[in-house]
Amino acid sequence: MRHGEANVAYLYCDYRDQTSQTVVNILGSVLRQFLTTACYVPETIITTLESIKKKGQRVEIEDISKMLKVLVPHLHRSFLCLDALDELESHTRFTLLQALRTEFGNARIFLTGRPHIEPEVNRALQTQLDAMHIEANEGDIRGFLIYEIEKDMNINPDDMNEQLREEILEAIISKADGMYVLHFFTYIFFLEVYTPTQPEAIRRVVFYILHGVGFYQISG
Repeated sequence: MRHGEANVAYLYCDYRDQTSQTVVNILGSVLRQFLTTACYVPETIITTLESIKKKGQRVEIEDISKMLKVLVPHLHRSFLCLDALDELESHTRFTLLQALRTEFGNARIFLTGRPHIEPEVNRALQTQLDAMHIEANEGDIRGFLIYEIEKDMNINPDDMNEQLREEILEAIISKADGMYVLHFFTYIFFLEVYTPTQPEAIRRVVFYILHGVGFYQISG
C-alpha cells in the first residue's frame, strides 16, 4: 500500500492459518507489497525474479532476503506492520524476528501481540523495543456490548430480554481478558448467519462461542 510518499506493508498473523503462514510466505508477501508500491525497482531484483521464473524454481527464503536487502534502502519511507505476532507458530515467529533485524534496514517496524511474547521479541531483535500496552477495561467492554446488544433488541425485541442480556454480558466479559472483544464479533456473525429467533437459541450460540465449538457443530 502506498500512502503519500510512504510504502506500507501489512500482514495479519492468524493462528488458524499457521500451515501457510511460513517465513517464506510472510516475507514474500511483504516483498510483493513493497514492490507494488516502489517508485524504483533495482535491476538486480528484476533479474533474480526472471531467473527464478525461467528455471521454474520455488522462491527460497535466501532469495527473498537478498531482494529485501536491495529494495528497502531504495524506498523513500517504508513501514512494516505485523499484526497479532503471538499467533504465529513459535519457531516461525523467532525466525521471522531474526529476519526483521537483518533484512529491513531503515524500515520502521510496528508489531502487535499479547504481552507474553515481548521478552522473546526483544531477544530476537537484540534490542529493547519501545512498547505500548493497551488493554480494554471491564467498563469499556460492558459499554460497547450494551450498545451493540441494544441495537439488536430494537430490531428484534421478542428475541432478547433483560435476563438474557445480562447473561450475555457476564459470559462474554468473563472471557474477554482485556481483549476488545473478539468473542462478541463472532457472536454477531453467528446471529447474522444462523439467525436464531428464540432466547434459548441465542444462549446456545453464546455457549458454543465461549467454549470454542466450531461452525460445523453449530450449523449441524
